[in-house]
Amino acid sequence: MMEAERAEEIREFFPEAYIKRAVKILRLLSDESRLRIMLFLAKEGSSYVTRIAESLGMNQTTLSHHLALLRATDLVTTHRDGKNIYYDINRPVWKEMGLEFFQHLKKGPDVKFLDKFIIKMME
Repeated sequence: MMEAERAEEIREFFPEAYIKRAVKILRLLSDESRLRIMLFLAKEGSSYVTRIAESLGMNQTTLSHHLALLRATDLVTTHRDGKNIYYDINRPVWKEMGLEFFQHLKKGPDVKFLDKFIIKMME
């Protein structure tokens, strides 16, 4: 099979929109702080900024910036309860884009709590 045919076959298997969205998401998650935020939400569930900041040892301004980026790409959702805004993982997006990635990570010996995350995602 020629190189051009192989490249076209790959493009058909992975739609361009999927590739572009995956790259955007993976770039966001390549930042350690944002990955920590996502893993915290995966483990703890819906939470408000003060609790996340205290748990992760981040200042609220920096955390809010990271959450805004995650929200802009639909990785997290929000809901208001009184004066608090709660953040949570956007489960449909994670089912679409993240499940295979986390299943791969789960195979590593040091990533034990992700079992709960994946089970939670399947609910």
